[in-house]
Amino acid sequence: MIKNRTAQLIFQVVYCTLAIFGIIGSLGYFDGEFNVNFYVYYTNLSNYICMGMMFASLIYTIKAINRKEDGYVNISPTFKFLCVIMILVTFFVYNILLAKDKSASEYFLSPSNLIMHLILPIMFTVDWFLFYEHKKVKWYFPLLSTIMPLVYVVFILIRASFIGGGEGILLYPYFFLNVAKLGWGGFFMWISILLVIFIALGYLLYVIDKFVTFEKNMRKNTTSKIEDKKNKN
Repeated sequence: MIKNRTAQLIFQVVYCTLAIFGIIGSLGYFDGEFNVNFYVYYTNLSNYICMGMMFASLIYTIKAINRKEDGYVNISPTFKFLCVIMILVTFFVYNILLAKDKSASEYFLSPSNLIMHLILPIMFTVDWFLFYEHKKVKWYFPLLSTIMPLVYVVFILIRASFIGGGEGILLYPYFFLNVAKLGWGGFFMWISILLVIFIALGYLLYVIDKFVTFEKNMRKNTTSKIEDKKNKN
């Protein structure tokens, strides 16, 4: 894992620069019209949260550089882990379930689409992997990762019941939230599937976190043994 603040700064600046373009795109700028439904998309909301974390990390890194201190990024490590799960679900759900409805040109030639669904999710995950200290993930963190998506689902349902539709108003941004078409049975089936994905992905990252630490300890032990042998000789 990388403690070098300059490397962290460069990575965070690139991410935050792309994030600004992502925010502009999510508001509809690249499509030539304001997107009044920008705040109902899970893609946008999950990315906004991750962007907020990265901007906070950038400020922290700049301060650390001014103090001439190297070290791991330690801005809310628990929340960072939960956000990694959240944004990876955004990445996988969109690219597996939703992107099939788009043509290759619509997918690859849309700056907003590439930034929000592909580049930023991958970069945010890489940031956690490279610049955060590991062996900090507790066994119950993957279960906590279900809180944010459940809050989002409740928000969508409450909003739909109050707004009730209208010109240009999108009630259900994704087919698996459309209670009117799926019925409550289909709705709860999809929510259950997605929650299982959240939890499974969380435990996969939990194992990766432990493996990275195990591998690092193995290298330390090997290095210590080599040094001991040298000292004895």
